[in-house]
Amino acid sequence: MFKVLAKPDSEHLGSDDFKPIMRELLDTHPGLEFLQATPEFQDRYADTVVMRIFYSIDTNDDGRISYRDFKKSNLLSVLSEVDAEDDINKIRAYFSYEHFYVLYCRFWELDSDHDFLIDKEDFSRYEGYALSRKTMDRIFEQVPRKFKSGQPNKMCYEDFVWFMLCEEDKTSKRSLDYWFKIIDVDGNGIITPHEMEYFYEEQVQRLESLNHEPILFIDLL
Repeated sequence: MFKVLAKPDSEHLGSDDFKPIMRELLDTHPGLEFLQATPEFQDRYADTVVMRIFYSIDTNDDGRISYRDFKKSNLLSVLSEVDAEDDINKIRAYFSYEHFYVLYCRFWELDSDHDFLIDKEDFSRYEGYALSRKTMDRIFEQVPRKFKSGQPNKMCYEDFVWFMLCEEDKTSKRSLDYWFKIIDVDGNGIITPHEMEYFYEEQVQRLESLNHEPILFIDLL
């Protein structure tokens, strides 16, 4: 299957190599038939599926999937499930339309001018201002991952999808690495109590502003 998807003589898969299989899926899968009237959503769905595949399988995050990573992944078994299951939303890995729709709508809600880029002010509204300013600063300093937007201080849809995938499942190695880099302020590969307290200070201020008694940091350790 790797050789079928890859370009001739290539030892890696790029995102474009998945376009034929996504086109076939969109044209023939009964669970995606309703999308045929909305080509724009077809494209967004296909892009999101590929982003999710690379998030999980591209271990170096360099836009290339090696044969080794491909072989170690569950992609072939998931593709078999997609082929056998008419309800695409039952395929939780990569292909769920419902998961795509949640990701896309959350981005669209934050992207106030709908230029498919969000700045820090847009991003601050995520989940009702749930993220601390210090966390947002680290994300927009591109500490956990370099943005793919190509625009200064702007996050593109792919950047947001990566953030969301790291936010939704903090048990994965990729997510743990993402959040570890945010908290590891001095970048020495070790999280100290001082760094944890640096982020907790802002949460204390939030609690106090809501007239809640905060827990002392020392009691959290």
